[in-house]
Amino acid sequence: MRLSYEALEWRTPIENSTEPVSLPPPPPFFGQERAREALELAIRGGFHAYLVGPPSLGKHEALLAYLSTQSVETPPDLLYVPLSERKVAVLTLPSGQEIHLAEAVEGLLLEVNRLDELFRQGSFLREKTQLEARFKEAREQQLEALRREAQEAGFALSTNGERLELTGPGPVPAELSARLEEVTLGSLAASAELEVALRRLRRDWALHYLNNRFEPLFQRFPQARAYLEALRARLARYAETGEPLDPAQWRPNLLTSSSSGTPPPIVYEPYATAPRLFGRLDYLVDRGVWSTNVSLIRPGAVHRAQGGYLILDALSLKREGTWEAFKRALRNGQVEPVTEPQAPAGLEVEPFPIQMQVILVGTPEAFEGLEEDPAFSELFRIRAEFSPTLPASPENCTALGGWLLAQGFQLTQGGLTRLYDEARRMAEQRDRMDARLVEIRALAEEAAVLGGGLLTAESVEQAIAAREHRSFLSEEEFLRAVQEGVIRLRTTGRAVGEVNSLVVVEAAPYWGRPARLTARAAPGRDHLISIDREAGLGGQIFHKAVLTLAGYLRSRYIEHGSLPVTISLAFEQNYVSIEGDSAGLAELVAALSAIGNLPLRQDLAVTGAVDQTGKVLAVGAINAKVEGFFRVCKALGLSGTQGVILPEANLANLTLRAEVLEAVRAGQFHIYAVETAEQALEILAGARMEGFRGLQEKIRAGLEAFARLEEGHDKEDRE
Repeated sequence: MRLSYEALEWRTPIENSTEPVSLPPPPPFFGQERAREALELAIRGGFHAYLVGPPSLGKHEALLAYLSTQSVETPPDLLYVPLSERKVAVLTLPSGQEIHLAEAVEGLLLEVNRLDELFRQGSFLREKTQLEARFKEAREQQLEALRREAQEAGFALSTNGERLELTGPGPVPAELSARLEEVTLGSLAASAELEVALRRLRRDWALHYLNNRFEPLFQRFPQARAYLEALRARLARYAETGEPLDPAQWRPNLLTSSSSGTPPPIVYEPYATAPRLFGRLDYLVDRGVWSTNVSLIRPGAVHRAQGGYLILDALSLKREGTWEAFKRALRNGQVEPVTEPQAPAGLEVEPFPIQMQVILVGTPEAFEGLEEDPAFSELFRIRAEFSPTLPASPENCTALGGWLLAQGFQLTQGGLTRLYDEARRMAEQRDRMDARLVEIRALAEEAAVLGGGLLTAESVEQAIAAREHRSFLSEEEFLRAVQEGVIRLRTTGRAVGEVNSLVVVEAAPYWGRPARLTARAAPGRDHLISIDREAGLGGQIFHKAVLTLAGYLRSRYIEHGSLPVTISLAFEQNYVSIEGDSAGLAELVAALSAIGNLPLRQDLAVTGAVDQTGKVLAVGAINAKVEGFFRVCKALGLSGTQGVILPEANLANLTLRAEVLEAVRAGQFHIYAVETAEQALEILAGARMEGFRGLQEKIRAGLEAFARLEEGHDKEDRE
């Protein structure tokens, strides 16, 4: 069936092409209702979820926009606070309280200076003097008693600082020597007792002062009592011993903060390394000595997403090797910061509780390994799947326009219509449009540059043409080789066992091209040889198509026994691997042509898969294949008879470029749609399959001739 221009025209008519578009922004996930419903269930139920779909769909943007509209209970503030120089705990405060606590603690740390001033006050100095006087008096009494005893024995007692010495005639009597030792030891003990008493005095005065400062804070921040008591004890220790206090070690480390009424935190972490996920504990190294404190705990994505949503790339979890650790964290409901492997034992950090929803995003391939883990389905029970295409409806066209306006574009009705049609062509379906919004936006950006900031029908068409021109070098060289005869292709005349099969280049850019397929038949026994397969250039699906062809020939022409023919098939001048079954129809008509000695039209190209009954099946990249043959015909000269035979099942996929459509309208190029291999053969051979001197009769005659030749060979072999 030859298709008319009207049957091939697929573009949307443009009304009021230059009229500016003014549309409201569409809701997130427009056209992806299945994914949105799944995500809504996950949000309502508080379940972890994962979004699956091809790249460039704008999944991240849509998810972020959707989550930003959600309202949840304001999460509490979470802080890491020190309970000592070596121990850190998690502190939970009502929302907004962390600022007040931090301010209060900063004021308390300034008490170090006030404590120093306290010990210079007259009342403290008097009490200190009295205490020192009592100890001094007791020591003087001991020394006076020892001095009298020494005088009675004829010796004199002298002091040299803290050292006591006895001088006199002869050796010091044993009793007096023992007495000297007793007084010396007593003096040392008294000095130690004085130091302890002075420290106790300083501590008591400090605590008396600090209690007045801390008691209101105990009432104001009851959740922080352990932390505040530890800070009070550290200040008291400073007052008692004078041990230096590093303020950084005692300030609270704020991990999450929110104020009442604010939207929940939405954290997207594209690089799911362990430190970026779970936080890390940093160290300071000074002259080879490692040190750390609570202020050096760096929060990760898990901390920042507390009370909200954490968005991660599934591929990043696999690539960075953090899935197992992340899985344990979700199961246990807590995480600890990552430390350097070579670092010494640092802080004892309390695990951080996890209170958030996790949403993984990725392609189906990214989730293949994860979904095999039984724990994955337990943790991520909601699967939100994105369709690669959307219905090509007026509603989605309007939504696309609103989305582009929300992205900051200015566009006319003609520009929107052309982008919409290009999205349909990208999907290769007339009633569907490509859902890869990122790709559509990229085209819109290029068109906006060419249109001076305005998206018009002309600027979109210029952007499309510019894209094709940028990637046309390889195709240009191919066409030059065809014109120069380096690559042998015919677009006129007839030939037996030869047909132009349409293929797609496997490497980007994916241009469609004709390839000369030849078939040769000779006497033999049920042999169908694919030279490309034998040379190791054919893939498994390609080989399946060849075997399907053999099944068709046996079922159609041989009731008993085997085919009395050997057929060899080859893609001439092919030096790369071949995969797919879209050449099945071309291989079949070439084989039948070789068997029946049927000349085939070389001005037609063929594409389509076949089954064992001869039905022609749909293939992919149909537009690229048709347009590829059109370019070759145009390069060699359009004759007015050239065209393409393709599966009727592909009609809904035909979204041809304007140049091809205009050639069809002008009668310079033709499209034929077939349902069976017999219909394709009739078009190529220019004769009917059945009837007097029909194609079937010639094919069967060819098989009978091969059978006689084969029987003759068998007789000769037996003789």
